[in-house]
Amino acid sequence: MHGITLTSAPMDWEILQQEGGSARIHLAGSYHVHPAAIQVGVATATPVVRVMREEDNGTVIPWTSAETVVQGENFTGTFETDLVVPAGGLYRIETSLETRSTLPNLTWLYRGDCVLHVGVGNLFLIAGQSNSAGYSRDFCMDPPSLSVHLFRNRSKWDLACHPMNESTFAGSLANEEMGIPGPSPYLSFGKCYASLTGMPVGLVQTSLGGSPMSRWMPGQGDLYQNMVDKIHQTGGKYAGILWYQGCSDTDPDQAPSYYAHFKAYVDAVRRELGTDIPVFTMQLNRQVNGIHDDCWGMVREAQRRAAQEIPGVYVLPTTNLNLSDGIHNSAQANVVLGEKLASQCYHVLDGGAEYAAPALEVVEAVTGKERKALGLAEEGAWLKLTFTHVKNCFLLYSDLGKDSGFTLEDGQGEVEVLKVRANREDRNIVYLQVAREAGEDARLSFAWQADPVRLPMVDEVTYLPPLSFYQVPLWQQALQAAKP
Repeated sequence: MHGITLTSAPMDWEILQQEGGSARIHLAGSYHVHPAAIQVGVATATPVVRVMREEDNGTVIPWTSAETVVQGENFTGTFETDLVVPAGGLYRIETSLETRSTLPNLTWLYRGDCVLHVGVGNLFLIAGQSNSAGYSRDFCMDPPSLSVHLFRNRSKWDLACHPMNESTFAGSLANEEMGIPGPSPYLSFGKCYASLTGMPVGLVQTSLGGSPMSRWMPGQGDLYQNMVDKIHQTGGKYAGILWYQGCSDTDPDQAPSYYAHFKAYVDAVRRELGTDIPVFTMQLNRQVNGIHDDCWGMVREAQRRAAQEIPGVYVLPTTNLNLSDGIHNSAQANVVLGEKLASQCYHVLDGGAEYAAPALEVVEAVTGKERKALGLAEEGAWLKLTFTHVKNCFLLYSDLGKDSGFTLEDGQGEVEVLKVRANREDRNIVYLQVAREAGEDARLSFAWQADPVRLPMVDEVTYLPPLSFYQVPLWQQALQAAKP
C-alpha cells in the first residue's frame, strides 16, 4: 500500500491521561510513495499528521511534518513523531504522505491511517470484587456516553457500557467473570466526573466478583498480575484507583489482616506506577443474614483506618444504599454511589467543594451541669460525640437507641443505648443516652455488623452516613478523623 501505515499509535476509543491540561501522543509508522508518482518524478516525500475535533471537524493541530524520518530506497521509509494534544476530545488523528514532484507546482497528498474517537482526560483503574465489577440484578437508566470509554477484559478500548466486566474474546485472561455481571457504579461516576471536569474519562476494568484480598496481593495474586498487565497495556498513567472490595475477607482467618494486606496492595501499586496515586475506596455495605459480625466490623474499621492513616487513600460509606439481592448494591444505588464518588474525586483531584463522609473525632462524657444546660434527661448517662466533615447537621430517622446503629460495651458487658439526639443547633454533635456509666475499658461501635442499621443517620446536605467504626476506645479524646 502507498501512503502512511501506522505501527505505533493510540487505539480507537482510547483515553490518554492528561498532565497539566494536555497529553503527549507518540506516533510511528512507515511510508511508501505510489509507483506512478515515482515514474513521473519525486523530489521529496514527507509524512505529515494532524488532529481534528470529531464533533465539528475543527482543526486542533494542523498538518505537521513528522519529527524523525528515516528514508529508504525508492522513497520508502519510517517515521516517528510526538504530538502535544490538549485535554478534551473526542479527536481524530489523521496521517498523510505529502509528496512533491520534480515537475513545478505538482504535489500529492496520499492517504494515511487514522485513529478515531481518541480523548485526552482522566484514567482510572477499577479494582476489587463484585460490587466493583458490577453485579446489580435489577435495572435503571444509566446509558452510555461518548465522554466515558472502557478498556475491556479483551484488552481493547471501547465505548463504556454495562456490563463492564463481560469477558467476550477475553481468552485465558485471569479476569473472567462467572455468569453475566450487571451495572456497576463506574459508568455513572465517569459521566458525572467528565461533566465536572469538562474532560473525558477512561476506565480500565480489572475487578472480579468474589475475589478475596489474597488474589490482589503483589507477588502471589493472579488478579494483581492481571492488573499490572493492564497498567502496561494502557500507558501507566492514571488519575486514581477505584477500589471496592472486602466482603470475601469477612471471616476469622482473613479479617484481622485486612488492613495490612490492603496497605501492601497500595504500596505495591504505587511502586509499580512510580507515583503515590490516589486510591478511592468504599466501606462495605451489608449482607442480609450474614455471619461473623465481628469480622465485618474489623474490615470496615480497617477501611476507615486506611483513609485515616495511609496518605492519599479516601473512603466513602455505603451502608445507606439499597441492595438488589442479599449482598449486591442495586442498579439505582450504584448510579448514586458513582455520583458521590465523582464529587469526592472532584474535591481531591481538582480542588472542588469538600465532599466527605462524617467521621468520628472525639467522645466525651456529659457532666451533670452540661446535661442540665442542654435539657438532657437525667436517667442513665450521656455521651457527646463530635464528628468532622458535617456540612450542616445530622438527620435522624429515629431517636431510639435500638435504631441508631451505635453499640457500647465494657468489661461488664453491653451498655444499652437508649436515645440519640442531634439537631441544627448542635450541628456536628450527637448525644447518646446510655443505660449506665461506662467503664474505663468501654468501646464504642457504629454500623459494624454484617447487616447493620438499615437507616443510619445522615448528613442533611450530602446524605452520607458517618463512616462505620468498630471497637473504638471510648475515652480516647482525640480520634484522628478520616480525610475528606
